Amino acid sequence: MKILVIPTTDWIRHPVPNRLNFIFDALAEEHEVYVLHFALSRFKSLQPRETKCQLVSASLFDAEDPSLYYLLNFPYHFAKIRSLVRREKIDVILSTNILPSFAANFAGAPIVFDYLDHLEESASVYYPGSAFGELVKRVVRFITRYNLRHARCVITVTNELSQFLRDLGVKDIAVIANGVDTRLLKPLPAAEAKSSLGLKGKVIGYVGSLEHWVDLETVVQALPKLDVTLLVVGPGLFTDYGDLIKSQAESLGVASRVVFTGAVPYSELSRYISAMDIGLNPLKMMKKNEYAAGGKVFNYLACGRPVLSSRMISLERLLGDEIYYYDDVESFIQQAEAILGSTDPEMRHRSVAEKYDWRTLAHRYEQILRRAALESSK
Repeated sequence: MKILVIPTTDWIRHPVPNRLNFIFDALAEEHEVYVLHFALSRFKSLQPRETKCQLVSASLFDAEDPSLYYLLNFPYHFAKIRSLVRREKIDVILSTNILPSFAANFAGAPIVFDYLDHLEESASVYYPGSAFGELVKRVVRFITRYNLRHARCVITVTNELSQFLRDLGVKDIAVIANGVDTRLLKPLPAAEAKSSLGLKGKVIGYVGSLEHWVDLETVVQALPKLDVTLLVVGPGLFTDYGDLIKSQAESLGVASRVVFTGAVPYSELSRYISAMDIGLNPLKMMKKNEYAAGGKVFNYLACGRPVLSSRMISLERLLGDEIYYYDDVESFIQQAEAILGSTDPEMRHRSVAEKYDWRTLAHRYEQILRRAALESSK
């Protein structure tokens, strides 16, 4: 198959690779995979990752703000997608962006839309508490629902998002959960991992973007009552959320026990996660988080680490008692102390992650893309 992927962001320089990176690098071993490459200026200074896909440059105008970037480049994206589909005789488009996905509807190839999370909240969360953020949410809601209605099939990550889509009138839906590369992420000796990072004692840690949908506030509020170091691995992308957490830690007198590493290469994550005694999935109560189940949980499990997460209905239904949950500061403290006092075997957590390896999930993607392409050719 010839597949065009329209991703959510910069394919090779965004510091946190998402599910499409892993799935389509696997599929590119057997298919021709083209990726519309959005060279977002925010990430231009970062080291690019290798990819097996063929990148198609899609940036004519530069802009720091992501919404402005896609608005300015929309006519160019529209023309680029149409010409690429015709020139390369694309069999199917896998799309997950907003405005570029709207342009893809007029390119003449069947579309499979990957509804990664609650997109209208994902887009507006970069403008917290502002009128502009509310405007972004309304516009994204309109465009996304158009894209969903015109897709041949929609893939999503949880049964909760699947039900949300059915309520919108989407009929052909496939649920493929998030996953992990278990070949790259694996347990390392905790003592060695901690020593290499200059850490001592008990460590709880978070891996991921520092944005306003994350709830590290609750974690920091719990630190005065816990004898642990908080390791925060990941970048701030478009907002000041990381600075907010640093200020909160200073005001509570625990700044010396919070270590920020910034972005680290995915290939090095095993060492950072293996230095943790607990992997954290702290999320604010919002539809984006309640309905989805992010990949970081599987990253922790692949490295044999127990996971403590905000109680989110989709995650609780997906993994049940394979991970631990909290509801507020007090329950976070209680759960953290209980986990730190137990001896969970690494391989029990690892075995859960192995069920969600990206290469296994890529085969399911392939089947859906092939079906969409075949149905279009009839």
